[in-house]
Amino acid sequence: MSVTAGHRATGHPVHGALLDPEILAGEQARAVRNVPNTLDLFATHFPRFPILPGVLLVASAVDVAVLAAPPAEHGWRLGEATRVRWRRPVRPGDQVAILAELTGREGDDTLHFKIAATVDGQPVATVRQLTLVRRLPAPATVGESPKEQR
Repeated sequence: MSVTAGHRATGHPVHGALLDPEILAGEQARAVRNVPNTLDLFATHFPRFPILPGVLLVASAVDVAVLAAPPAEHGWRLGEATRVRWRRPVRPGDQVAILAELTGREGDDTLHFKIAATVDGQPVATVRQLTLVRRLPAPATVGESPKEQR
């Protein structure tokens, strides 16, 4: 099983479907993300020793945390990621298993998660606190403003 429908992903290059999701709504989510060796970014990051940029691994962690978050009308976005630790590089062809555990919330608009990412059971990254904040509605365009409606 993969998760794509109804899931608003971050849109990064490793955007493929999350595989084998296990979701305990409001508590935690676990999923696998493939890192295809065909990504263009591996030609420049780094040609002789290609590795997945850490920011893309964090973006994948956000995707998994969103699975555990309650539904939000406009979705969720990354607020911040603190105490990020890189344990070993993620290479082309790896399958990254990501676990996002809800550790706290501030009202209905902010959620805090602890993240653990592994490849073949070996830790590749941890995030002590990943904060998701509720997305706000898009601002009205000029044609929709109250002044224009008069």
